[in-house]
Amino acid sequence: MLTFGTIMKQNAQKYSAKPAVIFRNQTLTYHELNTRANKIANAFLERGYTKGDKVAVMMKNHAAYVELITGLSKIGVVIVPINYRLVGLEIDYIIRNSDSRGCIVSAEYTETIESILPQLPQLDTLLIVDGSSTDTMTEYEVFLASGQEQEPEADVEEKDTFYIGYTSGTTGKPKGVVISHRSRVLTGMTAAYEYKIDESDIHLVAGPIYHAAPWIFLVMQLLAGGTLVIHEAFDAEQVLADIERYRITNTFLAPTMYNFLLHTDKDIQDKYDISSMRVLISAGSPLPTQTKLDILDFFTGADLHEFYGSTESAITLNIKPGDIRRKERCVGHPFPFVECLILDEDKEPVAQGEVGELYFKAPYLLDGYYKNPEADAASFFNGFFTVGDMAIQDEEGFYYIVDRKKDMLISGGVNIYPREIEEVLYAHPQILEVAVIGVPDPVWGESVKAIVVARKGESLTAEEVIHYCEGKLAGYKKPKSVDFVDELPRNPSGKILKTVLRDVYWENQNVKI
Repeated sequence: MLTFGTIMKQNAQKYSAKPAVIFRNQTLTYHELNTRANKIANAFLERGYTKGDKVAVMMKNHAAYVELITGLSKIGVVIVPINYRLVGLEIDYIIRNSDSRGCIVSAEYTETIESILPQLPQLDTLLIVDGSSTDTMTEYEVFLASGQEQEPEADVEEKDTFYIGYTSGTTGKPKGVVISHRSRVLTGMTAAYEYKIDESDIHLVAGPIYHAAPWIFLVMQLLAGGTLVIHEAFDAEQVLADIERYRITNTFLAPTMYNFLLHTDKDIQDKYDISSMRVLISAGSPLPTQTKLDILDFFTGADLHEFYGSTESAITLNIKPGDIRRKERCVGHPFPFVECLILDEDKEPVAQGEVGELYFKAPYLLDGYYKNPEADAASFFNGFFTVGDMAIQDEEGFYYIVDRKKDMLISGGVNIYPREIEEVLYAHPQILEVAVIGVPDPVWGESVKAIVVARKGESLTAEEVIHYCEGKLAGYKKPKSVDFVDELPRNPSGKILKTVLRDVYWENQNVKI
């Protein structure tokens, strides 16, 4: 049975005394993890929870997160991970929309949850991790201790819902993405195959578990029987220190995390032995070509993979180490069992080398959006699914994500894809970050603007940025203007909010593109 709880039960027998989770210098073996997961599961059963009930979880990375994922999966109770950077109304919306019956938070978010409790009478079980019980909340360890150690009695099937992950909500309300056990177990198993991960590996969980990618790779390593080293939050020096301390062999990091590592002071970089690292994985936003090369120079003994995916689709495309240097701006071939199509506005296949919207089909796909048939209708087509990204395919079958459909700008009737321009500018030695958007132009409709964050201590002019593009981009693609900022706006998942950047320039326009 392809359910996470079933496989963790088997691994508790197979790898009984082996470390499963290391967190805050404490280790849980597979046997101990399974026992604590059973107790959590049975405690919820004793509270009357049944398959299909929802429990929201809002905390930073913690060993308890893994216990909850394992325990609740055994009884078919659905986890709803909540981004801990969200605020009251946003949290209220997710709890209501998901029909969550329980809520588990770490101590630092107690006040946030308690402030919205009067509007959430459906919550009948509130647990607090690393904190003391209150009038409304029960201490996590007290609740866990109330459960029995034996395997819980529940009938969970692989097509049952594992969790509901909410999208970042860069436009409109976040959507609940319904993910089955089968989807994520197959994703984890196939990822272990694709990235050559097994029971000898030690995986660093540095990204927030509420996010789809860290969740996927956490599941991957546990399914394979390896060890997780969990960081509560990302800290560049702590990452380097623990790679040396625990001989960590693989990790997933978002591009911004790689940037922090690469720009850590040289004396800190040289302080630690990172030679154990052999597999690096990136996704979340495109890795600029120069950043890829810098990563490979820094982690000299490691293979670098970059994948394209989403909460809805898990891993869709992956570029392997053998191709990552020769294929610029490429996200590789389809992940195993994934079928891709590139379609035009009429849902017809485009010719090779032409831009179209990427659709894909795979056993890893979401079951649908929770209580949102309109979103389902807009995203599915003949069994294929899209998140609205524009792509091309080359003569070798490699795919390239050109841009988000919504980020494309049109100048003088010509489609311009900001990512291509950003790739060029990221190679500028004085530029740390850049976002390219379309701004109002009385003649062309839109013109290209680059919004730049310069590296620390560097001074740049707009003219220098524009001149840098000479010979690297067609004239109509070059920025017509450049603004400099200290930092770019991001959503709670770290993605650049181009909508926020664009709104400043389109605010007083009669027509907003």
